[in-house]
Amino acid sequence: MNTVRLYVSFGADLLSVVLLIGLLISMRKLPVEKNRLKRYFRNFAGLVLLMAVIHLLKSYADLRLESYMIENFGTLSSVDDPVWLWTEMAAAFCDIFLSTVFLNMWISFLSWFLFDDRDFIRRKFWFGFTPLIISAVVSAVSIPMAVMSKMGFIIFVIAVCIFFIIRIFYFLLALWLLNEYKKQNGYLRFFNPYVFFVPVFAGWLIEDIVSWGFSALGTTIGIICLYITIIEELRYRDPDTGFYKMNFTGYLRDLIQKGRYDPCSAMIFTLDSPGEMAGFSGILKDLLPKECEPIIHSDREVVVLTSVREKGPLVMVMEDVKAVSEVKTDCTLKKKTETAEEFMERVL
Repeated sequence: MNTVRLYVSFGADLLSVVLLIGLLISMRKLPVEKNRLKRYFRNFAGLVLLMAVIHLLKSYADLRLESYMIENFGTLSSVDDPVWLWTEMAAAFCDIFLSTVFLNMWISFLSWFLFDDRDFIRRKFWFGFTPLIISAVVSAVSIPMAVMSKMGFIIFVIAVCIFFIIRIFYFLLALWLLNEYKKQNGYLRFFNPYVFFVPVFAGWLIEDIVSWGFSALGTTIGIICLYITIIEELRYRDPDTGFYKMNFTGYLRDLIQKGRYDPCSAMIFTLDSPGEMAGFSGILKDLLPKECEPIIHSDREVVVLTSVREKGPLVMVMEDVKAVSEVKTDCTLKKKTETAEEFMERVL
């Protein structure tokens, strides 16, 4: 049974490596404006690749040790080749330590992606980095202690418990960030953190409890699923202007039916010729407030759906746009008798 477990773990790690290489190749197709996102996911993939390779080494060391079990830590005399015992222990603790590094990177990513604030960890240095420092110290001390001390097994269990607490801390910190964003901004489109949390947490839990090596595979699946949800937005974006295409209205209708979107007004910008659209897009994106949906209605017209309920703010935005661009403008509010879907049908 132990051999089967090791071979299955070996296969899971190999699958992780293949999937991550595929992800790195697919990221090359992302547009230039997604370079920062590409850099974060490249770092994620690189770290998990390292975790998978280290776990492969650990699995191979386990196979070489054969019947040597974790309960026998601290008994070097019972091992024919102590080098593999040192390798197995070093790989085990490095693998767990890298999982805490991964979660720290995840917190940094959330800070940037949700709040455009890459300095969150820097400002909260002791709050965010202390668990990482503790895990590094625990790893450095535990490797020789687990191998050489007569209390090796107990030291291993204590170290695993400490790492488990640190992981829970980072998970809770991530949930706090997500909750803060939701309170401030509401529903976040094209970002589903649970497709990340569930496989990552499940993979690590399986490995910690029953020693089946699914941590790298679970983390890989979480990264890929999160990446897919984020880049889904690209199929709704016009590559030349960055505005949404008309197929985006179908996505918005789904949100309306789920009670997650309620457009209350629209601004209409009409250009003299289609050739002006690319230049106008940069002007409009700079002047539009957040939570606006600029949709290309035709080759000369852009309809911007908003949640504003009064004309005053809309007129101010349109005047700002007209001050720097020769464009015809208009706006309309949703009627009291209209549903959100009926309003969208009227303006689009």
